[in-house]
Amino acid sequence: MRLVGIPDILSEEWKQKTFRRMIASREYDPRNTKVSAAVGDSCVLSCPNKSDVFMVIWKINPKTGGHCTLGYRADLKQTNNTNCTENMSWKWRTDHDPTLHIRPVGRASEGNYTCEVVTEEGNFHLTYHLTVLVPPKLTVYCDSRGNPVCKAVAGKPAAQIRWAPESYSSPEKEDHGDGTVTVLSTFMGNGTDVNSTTCLVSHAAMNHNQTIACLSNYWSYCKRELKFSLSMMMYCPF
Repeated sequence: MRLVGIPDILSEEWKQKTFRRMIASREYDPRNTKVSAAVGDSCVLSCPNKSDVFMVIWKINPKTGGHCTLGYRADLKQTNNTNCTENMSWKWRTDHDPTLHIRPVGRASEGNYTCEVVTEEGNFHLTYHLTVLVPPKLTVYCDSRGNPVCKAVAGKPAAQIRWAPESYSSPEKEDHGDGTVTVLSTFMGNGTDVNSTTCLVSHAAMNHNQTIACLSNYWSYCKRELKFSLSMMMYCPF
């Protein structure tokens, strides 16, 4: 019988012993933990804290692409890497700490990570669901009517945009189909004139505030009319 999912660093005898422990295990720790990390950051995932460990196996199933495994056999002090990319490695010496280190986190890193620890007591599992956050690219500008516009491009999840003072407009959202969303908000002051406004962008991977001063609709209209008709009798306060 061929045992699927156990690294090739194990002899057939070890595979059979491991399989019997998996069947006979009376203690099973199927905890699931949700974690998140931003693109470009580091992520550290730990294993169940057990003593007298025979073997450790990291089973990695990304949301896109093929799965991979990292294995360690204690009696031989031997490690094995099957199809894992260079940004996935052991954080410390595996005989002291089998923590997984992802550096840097990429969009392809999103997925499930399971650490299985084999001991005399049984097999213990700890699964992480890693969500990769993408910070949006921010721009603030004045539109053709003199209204402040705040745009958060391709963020994951979608950014939240607010204005100070408060705006009564609803943001527009564009879903790019890859999990990222662009959010655009135009400041509408409900008829009030303000010298400047501040765009407040909140996102799981960042927070950003930016102030912009735009001409109001009335001022823009005055300047446009005076430019084309110098004889026009209109009072503009500038």
